[in-house]
Amino acid sequence: MVMGVIVVQSSGRCDATCANCIWRERLSGVMLPGDVLPRIASLLDGFKFDEGILMCPNPFLHPKIRIIYDELRDISKRVTVFIPLTASLSNLRVDVLADMDMVSIIVPPTIDIKRGDTLIRALESRGIDHIEAYLVFNSSSDPGEILRKIGECMKRGLRITVGPSLFSPPSGDMFIESISARKDVELGLHYGRKYLYSAMKVFLNDYPITLLMSPMDPCRHLYVNPYGIISKCPNSNFSVSYREMTREVLRKIFFSPCPDNKNPNFVPKVEISFVTPSGIKIPGDIMELLELISQTRSFRAACKIMGVSPSTYWERIRDIEEKLGRRLIVSVKGGRKKGITVLTGVALDLLKEYQRIRERVLLSLNERS
Repeated sequence: MVMGVIVVQSSGRCDATCANCIWRERLSGVMLPGDVLPRIASLLDGFKFDEGILMCPNPFLHPKIRIIYDELRDISKRVTVFIPLTASLSNLRVDVLADMDMVSIIVPPTIDIKRGDTLIRALESRGIDHIEAYLVFNSSSDPGEILRKIGECMKRGLRITVGPSLFSPPSGDMFIESISARKDVELGLHYGRKYLYSAMKVFLNDYPITLLMSPMDPCRHLYVNPYGIISKCPNSNFSVSYREMTREVLRKIFFSPCPDNKNPNFVPKVEISFVTPSGIKIPGDIMELLELISQTRSFRAACKIMGVSPSTYWERIRDIEEKLGRRLIVSVKGGRKKGITVLTGVALDLLKEYQRIRERVLLSLNERS
């Protein structure tokens, strides 16, 4: 039986404060294009993944998360969403969370779970009780600190999973070694698979804890990043843009062996700017803003996602427009939606070129040996 998992990162933005998060550097705030999952669905020929995962950074910062969830649900038997412990409740969609099979709240090694009390209580008060605490445990984690967090989770009656950051090597053996001498611990059996790993049960004072061990074997999953680039995982040397994906290539990625699962010490960060022959510069953050405006049709919503001041960026765009002698955005007030902001033809052409160049650069980086 083939167990398939599709992992989707819909957002490159985050509103949390997780220390040492590499994803913001890797993804640079981009949002998943709306035609990526429909494209994948058209190639699956009716196949459904056993699990669909919406992975951090906070996927709820994508303005069309409802649509993305529905599309992921169409190609997955169950859907889990990962959200950061310190995410802002105002940025979460309760209606979407209620439809999830599991809401997994990521608790990094350096953050006290008590910081998530408000979030957890707010979700539970809205009838969302399919919640687990995902306690990140890696080779440098303190087992004593993890046990303290487990105790806090037990008081709250939460489901508990202890595992690595997704796509990182698990350290379950180290965790077992650290607790095996305790009289209140009972080790269960390896019972199957969860997310990308084999899973076993550990009982602490008869309280069940899921421990993620070795990676799935065989490795049967797809990773879709917010750029719409599809690969086996972020560590894979082979990746393809969704625009160029075929059924044969999809099968090749899905059935390929697991790449060496090591996180690099340094992660390339790509910033693309445009400069006219006369020296007028459109920097990368303005291009990111234009891309978000094209998705949200709102200047303020785009600025909120980026975490920047609308007034400052309004002045910056107007300054660039004045130098170019061309408009980049147009705001239309009134109507049922109280106004929208759209890109002009010039900005749309520029954005298309920006996305084309960025995609080529990212694919080139992913193909490096």
